Amino acid sequence: MTTDVTKGVAAGADGSAAGQDNVLEASGVTLRFGGLTCLNSVELGMRRGEVLAVIGPNGAGKTSLFNSLTGVYKPQEGRISFRPKDGGEKQLLGSKPHLVNRLGLARTFQNIRLFSALTALENVKIAAETRQRVGPVSIMLGLPNARRAERESDERAHRLLKFVGLESKLNEIAGSLSYGDQRSLEIARALATDPQVLLLDEPAAGTNPTEKLELEQLIRRINAELGVSVLLIEHDMRLVMSVADRVMVLNFGKKIAEGTPSEVQQHPAVIEAYLGAEAAAEAEPVQAVIAEQRRPVDGDESTAAPAGDDAEGPGSEGGSDADGASGSDETPSDEGPSSDDTTPDGSASDDTTPDGSASDDTTPDGSASDEESGK
Repeated sequence: MTTDVTKGVAAGADGSAAGQDNVLEASGVTLRFGGLTCLNSVELGMRRGEVLAVIGPNGAGKTSLFNSLTGVYKPQEGRISFRPKDGGEKQLLGSKPHLVNRLGLARTFQNIRLFSALTALENVKIAAETRQRVGPVSIMLGLPNARRAERESDERAHRLLKFVGLESKLNEIAGSLSYGDQRSLEIARALATDPQVLLLDEPAAGTNPTEKLELEQLIRRINAELGVSVLLIEHDMRLVMSVADRVMVLNFGKKIAEGTPSEVQQHPAVIEAYLGAEAAAEAEPVQAVIAEQRRPVDGDESTAAPAGDDAEGPGSEGGSDADGASGSDETPSDEGPSSDDTTPDGSASDDTTPDGSASDDTTPDGSASDEESGK
């Protein structure tokens, strides 16, 4: 990988190790549309070099948060600040989307927004050229600096398409690519703007399991090899838990939890948001439910290990061994198992009928059997 693509790696690693300084912060962000509050005093602190996932049920405010961070929406209250690698602090609240991108934030969209009539290479070159410092006059006259900038953007687009695995499809029309390849192309286009923070809005939506695995590996490489901090919105919990360093949970426009993936998984408020209050009440739960399933049924003595000395061991009359086989030394007669034998489920039969009452060797009509009458 060339220096052009990976130039942020060392700085990202140093930032993470030095004290985990925040690259992106939002405090008290409130967004309203008329009487509807989409975001209610949301707080966000993203550390430099990390993968931070934002999850929550549909309508929780996740995409509204992305739109507020990138200048698409202007929240009525709050503060959003970005700290680039070269120092200083930039306020993003109220900034235009193209200015936010120029500062170092790039994003993908929940619904793919490619130039579908252009090739994959042209889609990425358009984004790469936003970093050029060449004026329109130089381009029209074909001056040396314009030709040099053209070569650089072309080389960068080739490198990024190779990075996301689309090198062999660079001349294909974007609209003809598979859904998973279009997702990868959109990520390559965002990376072409040389971002310090990459915001991915449900990148796994509509992809198959193989494409999800490839996406997981790509996100890891973007973060590790390019040194780009990744802010991820995703509903696929397996993907989130495998790539995210921390997870933030929104519900009805409020942040209800934040922490490591394992901490968030067991948070009662998160379980309630996804599964309801009854599930949250039983949440301590995941372990408790498993333990309950393994616990012997009340009154079923056959599942409990016998206590006492060897006289009451598995080989005693009427007892059962570990696999539920009969412990009697007698072999069954031609007329069937004796009354002391155990039933197939390992419990003692005691000549009881299926409804639990004693059989007393009676016939179905209630009269004594031949054996009894003979006695």
